[in-house]
Amino acid sequence: MERKDIYEGISGISPEFIDEAENHVFIRRRMPAVLKWAAVAAALMLFGGVGVYAATGGFTVRKLMVNGYEVSANITRIPMNEITGRVNEASGIIREQFRTHEPFDSRMPDTYFKTLESAEEAAAYVGYGRLKTPFFPYDQADVTVEVNGDQKGRIRDILIMRDCLEEKIIVQNWTWLFTKHYDRDDFVIEYPDDLASEMTEFMTGSGLQCLVFESDPEIEGRKGLTGYIAVGNSVYMCHTAFDANEIAKAEKILHDWAESLN
Repeated sequence: MERKDIYEGISGISPEFIDEAENHVFIRRRMPAVLKWAAVAAALMLFGGVGVYAATGGFTVRKLMVNGYEVSANITRIPMNEITGRVNEASGIIREQFRTHEPFDSRMPDTYFKTLESAEEAAAYVGYGRLKTPFFPYDQADVTVEVNGDQKGRIRDILIMRDCLEEKIIVQNWTWLFTKHYDRDDFVIEYPDDLASEMTEFMTGSGLQCLVFESDPEIEGRKGLTGYIAVGNSVYMCHTAFDANEIAKAEKILHDWAESLN
């Protein structure tokens, strides 16, 4: 999975979001638009200068300039014999997509998408025994499983995505799985300096460490909170986007999500 620039995720929210909330239609994005989750942390971590690193909750955080961060996690690759669900059908589909791909095709041949009705159905489709299904009792939304592979049809990584709307708060939930064919050394997400991000962390009731980012986009009054948890061989993320006066609700959503991974 490539390095992810999360700027678009927050700054792309329309100022008319509140008026449109009742008629909101979710758009599946090829790359997660990650950004910011709340400073409700027990321990506040402050970094002084460029290039300062810290290890926290299974992640390594590098300070970039004044307000930017680079978040990375070492990847434990999953043997393919531990992924037993129908997701393995993507291997032949991706191989065929490479065979028939034309230079001007808009769709990339290395990716296959499967839309399912629930997180439970997505978990069964993937068939990985250690996969956790986060608690997500909000407005029902389809779940998209994104499978990335190579020209030989070998599955490199699997991304499970779910977007929904809780009142006036957009909630986006992602889970990443990395197989033995994953071709990068680590998992990296960047928070650009102009997002003015702040990082904190807290512990769940069972002792899981949650890495939290709170950032302000260019749109005045708009906010976003993003939480990361590394559990076993998987990386879990929950992102919320909202008006500033909705921060308490966004914090609760994120904490409910974090506790559900215990």
